[in-house]
Amino acid sequence: MSKPRILFSVPTRHHVEIALDELTGLQKLGYSCEQFPYAAKEGVQSKIGRLKVIVQNALTLVKTARKFNPDVIYFNSRLEVLAGIRDLITIAICKICYRGKVSFVVKSHGSDIDVLGNKEGFFGKIVLPYLKKNIDGWLFLSTEERRKVIETGYLAADKVFVTKNVVRTHHFNTDAAFKSNMGIPPDHQLLLFVGRLINEKGIYEVVKAFAQVADQHPESTLLIVGWGHELEGLKAITKTLKLEHRVIFTGFIPEADVVQFYANCDILVFPTYFPEGFPMALFNSVAAGMAIITTPTRAATDYLQQPSNCLWVEPQDFNSVSMALHQLLQSPNLVNTMKQNNATKGVEFGCDRVAEELSKIIEQITNK
Repeated sequence: MSKPRILFSVPTRHHVEIALDELTGLQKLGYSCEQFPYAAKEGVQSKIGRLKVIVQNALTLVKTARKFNPDVIYFNSRLEVLAGIRDLITIAICKICYRGKVSFVVKSHGSDIDVLGNKEGFFGKIVLPYLKKNIDGWLFLSTEERRKVIETGYLAADKVFVTKNVVRTHHFNTDAAFKSNMGIPPDHQLLLFVGRLINEKGIYEVVKAFAQVADQHPESTLLIVGWGHELEGLKAITKTLKLEHRVIFTGFIPEADVVQFYANCDILVFPTYFPEGFPMALFNSVAAGMAIITTPTRAATDYLQQPSNCLWVEPQDFNSVSMALHQLLQSPNLVNTMKQNNATKGVEFGCDRVAEELSKIIEQITNK
């Protein structure tokens, strides 16, 4: 039996590398793959403008499908209201304008499970029933999400799958000059936060926790990589806490350039309570062989264990983060063991392994 032909949606901003790596991995396994754009263009803010982009992308999908004749159309999306409306519009246009037999598969990069309880309005009465009827397989990034979706009764268990994101495991190379280039003393342990600077990522808990341990552990520096609307507030609280010489804000850094931070820092501090499935900051840190402090949510609990891979902390609790930081900063043996374990664990998220698992899911969906 021939392998399904897969038409991939590729975002234009977030998760671009992940989508391309999945596509490449499946091609290496002998699958024929093609791609189409599936995200709003940079700078388009109005509802009318976004709708136009959605329609344009859907028509590009149809045009590509007519040439490629896919068996599967694979959407990188999210389980949330706006993404659900976009998926409905796109699938509807595709079904009207493309007559080939095709399975629709959605991969959710994070999810708001509560939206499945919405029974009112356009989303509850139109969008959710339409997606339920027309999506053949829905992929989530954690067993927690799969379980909760099944418990709602929205989708049958045989339509809901768990997958991973690809981590580029061979890109983490240490640099002896990293600390000097950053103006950091050579004997300092490096603590790292990577992500959007929003409350839900736990960034304020990171700064407050570091303030509690900074005096006890003077040979440590906190690097905060990312941008968001809390940046100025974080800089202000850092100054108030007299930490401005111990905390480095890099601002926005392109995804490809963040690799050097994972490769050269010691401890990821990531007490997120954002509804993400497989946070790349966390799993890049695992693959880079870092020690980890994080919250026990979603994919983190699928793959990590305490104390082998991480220390768990409570969300929105900087005292919990502070205790975990103190424990690691005074326990070099624990840090080194965790680093070794995580470097080994990271192999599970390499392109070949993830593509093989994804191929089995797609075969299962298309062979129903």
